[in-house]
Amino acid sequence: HLDFHYNHPDSFMFLKYDDYTGAFLREKKGFPGLMKGVEAGEPYLHHDLYMKFLENKEFDFVMGSVHWLGDCSPVEDRYFSKYKNMNDAYKAYIEEEFKLVSYGNFDIAPHLTLVHRNGNKFLPEFNYGMFKSELDDILKVMIKNNIALEVNCSGLRMAAGDFVPGEDIVKAYLGLGGNMLLAGSDAHNTKQDFFGLEKAYAMLDRLGVTETVIFEKRKPKRIKLKK
Repeated sequence: HLDFHYNHPDSFMFLKYDDYTGAFLREKKGFPGLMKGVEAGEPYLHHDLYMKFLENKEFDFVMGSVHWLGDCSPVEDRYFSKYKNMNDAYKAYIEEEFKLVSYGNFDIAPHLTLVHRNGNKFLPEFNYGMFKSELDDILKVMIKNNIALEVNCSGLRMAAGDFVPGEDIVKAYLGLGGNMLLAGSDAHNTKQDFFGLEKAYAMLDRLGVTETVIFEKRKPKRIKLKK
C-alpha cells in the first residue's frame, strides 16, 4: 500500500523503495513470474506527491484505490455510522471511484466496490442495478483509460461473502466492451496467498472470458485463461 496520509501507517514516507526492490529481486529468483507492484490510495487527491513518488522508480503495475473518504475508510463500521441512509454511504464511495478512474495514471482498479466488503452488513440488498448509471460511468471511463478491472477475492472471506466487485458488475463491464480483467486474492499475509482465485477464474470462464491480463513494466500482457 502507498497511502499519502501523514498519520497513516502505510504512508508513502515509510515505503522504502530500495529495500522493497531488493526483497523483490531475491524472491523473484525462486518465482520467475513474480511482478513488482504498488497500490496507491487516492492518487487523484495527492497528484504532486504521487507523481514525485513514482519518479525514477520501476514497477510492473500500479493500482489505484479509494481507501479513505475524509477520516474514515469504507471498510470500517464507523464510515457507515456517519450516514442515516446507507444508499448515501454507497453513493459517496462510488462518486470517489469515478473521480479516481477519471484521474487515471494507474494500471489496475482493485476492489471496485470496496464499500460492500463490509457494507453488506448495512445494505445487504446492494447490487449493480441500484447504481447502474453511476457504475456504468465508472466502467466506461476505465475502458477509455485502459484501466484493468480486478476481481478481488477478499470479500469472500469478509462480510460481503462475494467478490468485490460481484459477478453482475463484471458482466456489465464485459457488456460495455471491457476486456482487461484479472483476479486478485488481496492477500495481507501468506495464509491468504492465492485465496479465492480458482473461484474467480471459474466465474470469468462462466461469463465467457478467455483471457486475463497481467502487467510487465506497466504494459498489459494477455494470458489465456485455459491452456
